[in-house]
Amino acid sequence: MTTPTVLTRWADGLARHGARCAVKSSAREVSYEELAGRVAGYQAAFEGVGPADPVLISCADPVEVIAAVLGCTAASRTFAPVDPRLPATVLDGVLATLRPGAVVADAPGRAALAERELPDGARLVRPEELEPRAWSAEAWQRSGPEDRGYVYFTSGTTGRPKGIRGSLRAVHHFVDWEIAEFGIGAGTRVSQLTSPGFDAFLRDAFAPLCAGGTVCASPAGGTPVGEGLARWLTENEVEVLHCVPTLFRTLRSAGLTPGSFPALRAVLLAGEPLHPSDVAWWRGLFGGGKELVNLYGPSETTMTKLFHRTTEEDAHARLVPVGRPLPGVSARVLTGPGDPPDALGEVEIEVPFPLLGYLGDDEWRGTATTHRTGDLGRFRPDGTLELYGRRDQQVKVHGVRVDLGEVENALRGRPGVQDVCAAAVTEDVTTALVAYVVAPDVSDADLRAHAAQRLAPGLVPSVFVRMAAIPRTLNGKVERRSLPKVALRRSAEAAEPPKGPTETGIAAIWSEILGLADIGRDDDFTLLGGDSLAIARLMDRVRHEYRVDLPLRAFLQDPTVAGLAAAVTDRTAGSGS
Repeated sequence: MTTPTVLTRWADGLARHGARCAVKSSAREVSYEELAGRVAGYQAAFEGVGPADPVLISCADPVEVIAAVLGCTAASRTFAPVDPRLPATVLDGVLATLRPGAVVADAPGRAALAERELPDGARLVRPEELEPRAWSAEAWQRSGPEDRGYVYFTSGTTGRPKGIRGSLRAVHHFVDWEIAEFGIGAGTRVSQLTSPGFDAFLRDAFAPLCAGGTVCASPAGGTPVGEGLARWLTENEVEVLHCVPTLFRTLRSAGLTPGSFPALRAVLLAGEPLHPSDVAWWRGLFGGGKELVNLYGPSETTMTKLFHRTTEEDAHARLVPVGRPLPGVSARVLTGPGDPPDALGEVEIEVPFPLLGYLGDDEWRGTATTHRTGDLGRFRPDGTLELYGRRDQQVKVHGVRVDLGEVENALRGRPGVQDVCAAAVTEDVTTALVAYVVAPDVSDADLRAHAAQRLAPGLVPSVFVRMAAIPRTLNGKVERRSLPKVALRRSAEAAEPPKGPTETGIAAIWSEILGLADIGRDDDFTLLGGDSLAIARLMDRVRHEYRVDLPLRAFLQDPTVAGLAAAVTDRTAGSGS
């Protein structure tokens, strides 16, 4: 079908803002006109690809991802962006499911694909060899290319890549709303901190680009956290920040003041629950001067579908609602006959455009315009929606049905609890309800007493496991497979303890970030579960604690406690401090 899309909306702005900066990164600034030349180059490169053959985009450079996506749109080709950092087994699954007719890959993307076998006849497009082409904004405005949409992959519950299909019409619906709702216009600077492998990348890119604004892309070295994130936001004069709450919370260590971020006016958070403590901290600094907005919407329905502008009341509430639907969207809670209006049930979302389901044989839970999300929710008396975790988070412990989301929300209500994840853990023939908690100043007894006052018998966790942070995927969701086993205990005899004050201090930082005790001097940070976000947090803490600007490569050469301590010592000695 032909319909106005982000391509025609972007082309409208291109005609007016050609010389304006479209994408700003640490490496370069790209104007709308320069971006258009690359879009035309990609469009020409895809003309020889079969119309039914999707294009896989595996690039670390956000400029190339954006240009390739627009080029696919102009050439009426389905696009499927992936993160080059995907594990090899996942990437194999993506290739087998997608069967692309062309692959766009920069150097990191080609490195990821180096040992993968591409489908027969698949064309490899190298961005550095792409020649910009002549372009016409009027031609893109008039063309009305067929909407062949996109595919984004998620691991699903089995770990097998599941391809979620979406339409450009759906993206256009969201982009129009965000531009109008938050006053995004010519020159507005919007953050781009999302992995290209998640559909929120399209939100971060096209909300500013379709309004004549500027995409501020994260540094090439990775997503900044803590002090680094605060500095990046300030230096780039970001006005609208999109991110997950986990990343947002790292700003707590940045020493913010009411005068921080003079350009920032709105923070839009999605991908995981926003907590009342987040609202209390932010409003304590900025009052209502910098909006904090809670967004909700599964990838199956294309990005945000409900939103809530937080208020002072949310800082003291049991949980922060996800709010009300966007124009044209409906949300329902599926309950049983005779249930009260505020009963808990599965959330179903209906949208004003076709939903395309999954790629392959995965079962779609809904209709052509509805999707049953698997999330449990209830409506407040004022009509706003609250979420209570996943429908599939219901387990049985000692014969009692337990909703893990209910347990998590009860514990989050205890002051001092920063994050929590509940799970049923089985060892031999015994099953226990376990709460993994980030609550350094709250005792187990206090947590148990708090839970006992709010939960029915059988729903109070019997074991509390202390974590420095709940492990999460790149898009901010809990990575349950990475939670430590309750019976697993690290033995002091199993590893050589740290030597000297620097190693001891660094081991303590590792323990906080990884949630593990008895860190040895020769332990490898990545083998203990440290992902890219954890590494960024580690380097930020080391920079803060030891006042050294240590390059990432110095750590990656020897990612052990001893190696990092030696690098810190050498750097300190070299600086004369």
